[in-house]
This record gives sequence, C-alpha cells and structure tokens, in this order.
Amino acid sequence: MIRSAGIVLPVVAFVTFSSILILHFRLPLGPLILVLSILPLFVIRASGRTLSRAVPDLVFGSVDTGLLTIPAILGGLAFGVAGAVAGGVVGDAITDAIAGLFEGHVSEWLRSRGFEESREAVTTSLGKMSGCLFGSGLVLTLALVLGFELRFG
Repeated sequence: MIRSAGIVLPVVAFVTFSSILILHFRLPLGPLILVLSILPLFVIRASGRTLSRAVPDLVFGSVDTGLLTIPAILGGLAFGVAGAVAGGVVGDAITDAIAGLFEGHVSEWLRSRGFEESREAVTTSLGKMSGCLFGSGLVLTLALVLGFELRFG
C-alpha cells in the first residue's frame, strides 16, 4: 500500500496543483484538463506496468466523469453553485451505474480475447484518474467550442 501510494499521491498532488493554477489564471479548462489526462498514463508505463491492464479503468473514468460533467455544467448554468453541486452529486450516482456497465463489458470482452486485465492498485487508480480527466476534459472542450460560457467566480 505504501509503495503504491508513493507512486499515485505525487500524481494526485501535481494534478491538484495544476488544476488550482488553471482556475487561478482563468485558463481554458477543457483543453488543459485533456493534457493533464496524459500524465497518469506516463506514470503507469514508467512504473513498469502495461496500459492494457488499465483499459477497463480508463473506460470507466471517461464515461463516468465525462457524463457527470454534463449535469454539473447544466446545473451550474441554470442554478449557480448549488446547481453545479446537485448536478455533480446526482450525476455521479447515475454515471457510476452507467460507467460500471461499460467497465464490466470491456473487462469481459478483454478476458474473452485472452487479455490480462486483473486489478492492481496503481494501474486501477491511475487508469481511472486518466479516464476521468480525459472524459471531463473532452466534455469541457466541447462546451467551450459550442459557446457555453463557464464563468469564473
């Protein structure tokens, strides 16, 4: 556990600090969050693990947080901070169920083709993190392109 935490926690700290800087300087959220989604994948590989074992976690994170970002944006636009929080909380419960279906089907599909995708703490943790950043970054970038104005407080 301590060894895994020593790999994962620095990535968490870097992403957290980077996100604060993105917000502080009012930079475009979507594209920069997409860029941040690459870091956990590099760390998975640098730690000697294979990316194929993280595929179910990447799918789960992308679907889960990508879909979650939609009600958070809409709730925030319609009702302010309370709407964003409600959209995030309710959206999280709904998207966990949906993303779990995708994750389960991808796991079954990989196993049926002989791929080893057994769970391991670092790969699961960073795979989900990368997927979450990718999914939300993609939705936020799409919102930016479509002209949704996400205001900074």
